[in-house]
Amino acid sequence: MPPLRPKPVMNSAANLATNCALAAALCLMSGALVSCAQEPSILADTGKDYTALSGKLAKDMTEKAVADTLGGTPDKTDLTTCTDHAGKQWQCRTWIFAGGGKPKNNLRVVFYQAADDSWRVAAWDMF
Repeated sequence: MPPLRPKPVMNSAANLATNCALAAALCLMSGALVSCAQEPSILADTGKDYTALSGKLAKDMTEKAVADTLGGTPDKTDLTTCTDHAGKQWQCRTWIFAGGGKPKNNLRVVFYQAADDSWRVAAWDMF
C-alpha cells in the first residue's frame, strides 16, 4: 500500500531555475511582461539598481550589448523552450540578474536566436 503522506516539496536551486524559465515562458505567452510571479532570490547581492538599468535595454539588443549596458554578466542563465501568445514554441535563453534582496529589483532578460545565430533580446521584466 502506498504511503498516505505526501512527499515534502524541496525548494532547490534547480527547482528555482526551472521556475524562472517557466515564469519567463508564461510571461511571453500572456503577451505582458509587467507582473510575473514573484520568486525568492537565492542569488548574491550585486548592489545594482536593475530597475533603473532595465530602462536602457531595447528589443533586439545582442547579449554583449546587454552585458555592457548592465555592467556585467548574469547571475544565472538557462536555455529552455518558450511559447509565444499564439502557442508557437521556440528555443530561448534567459538571463537573471539578482538585485540583492531589494523588492522588484531582480531582472530577467529573455533572448531569441536570430537568423545570424546571435542571441537577441525578445523581452525583459522585473520581479
